[in-house]
Amino acid sequence: KKADDLFGGVFRLLSHVRERTDAGLLSRWLFSQEVDIAQHAVRVADHNPNIPNNLFLMSSGAWPDPQQMEAEARRKLGTKIRDALEQSKTTWKLFCDTDGDRRPSDFTMIAYSLCMEAIVPLHLNKADLDRTETMLGMMHHLREQGEIETQVLFIVWNCVKSLKDEPCSHRGQLGDLGLELPFTPTKVCLSILDDCNAKLYGFSQDLPGLFVHHEAGMAAFIQTSTFVQRQLADNVLKPSEELGMPFLTMVDQLEASGKKSMKFSSGSVEYDTKDSVIHGVSHAMLELEAKMEAMTLKLCR
Repeated sequence: KKADDLFGGVFRLLSHVRERTDAGLLSRWLFSQEVDIAQHAVRVADHNPNIPNNLFLMSSGAWPDPQQMEAEARRKLGTKIRDALEQSKTTWKLFCDTDGDRRPSDFTMIAYSLCMEAIVPLHLNKADLDRTETMLGMMHHLREQGEIETQVLFIVWNCVKSLKDEPCSHRGQLGDLGLELPFTPTKVCLSILDDCNAKLYGFSQDLPGLFVHHEAGMAAFIQTSTFVQRQLADNVLKPSEELGMPFLTMVDQLEASGKKSMKFSSGSVEYDTKDSVIHGVSHAMLELEAKMEAMTLKLCR
């Protein structure tokens, strides 16, 4: 299929919803599903056999939507899309990847209306955190205006350099209530982590209500509102990106082969990777999944 056939799902969905809205069918939507989300989504496995069958993608494509929407129109669209998902016979887990930024696009605003919690991935450096301060301030402003209800669930500190693979109990500024990390970061990374976490806690106090755990003390806030993700090995990360192969697929293929290493070919580049490296990357992602699942369970109680 052509790129515009595959990657214009959001535009087609919005057009579909607008047609229903303009046709005066809102009252019927209260009692029945009028928008079939899957009709506008791409089953990724149909184009990449490495991807599980239950993953669907709805992309906004590379072209901007020429129509600017008012706040009420965005709320209406978000509500009806969310209702369609909730009334669907299929159980969905919805993830919206947005551009963030201090001037959020209509698509980002619709994503905020669809998702009550946001996870913000950042590189572990103060410049990236400073850049994000503006975005967080905008989210807080939109919450105060009543346009969104989205709260920040936690921050992921990405690309943290590892000194060794041994677990680390990092106390830093937190005293006995420190961070239990599955690897040992370098000394400089731990120093930057302490500084960034302290600044992040300051944001949570200056922007009350924006973070889910804003009322916790500093130590509890950092424990619940941050996640430290180690820098992943290039000979796993790069072939995953270039070949469209999830880490868990690599693990499955490795175990099925019974070998102690795997080779990945991408163009003229060949990656030779030991089983311990592949399992290490997979374990890091499973730690993140466990954090997300734990947070979801707490919010549902």
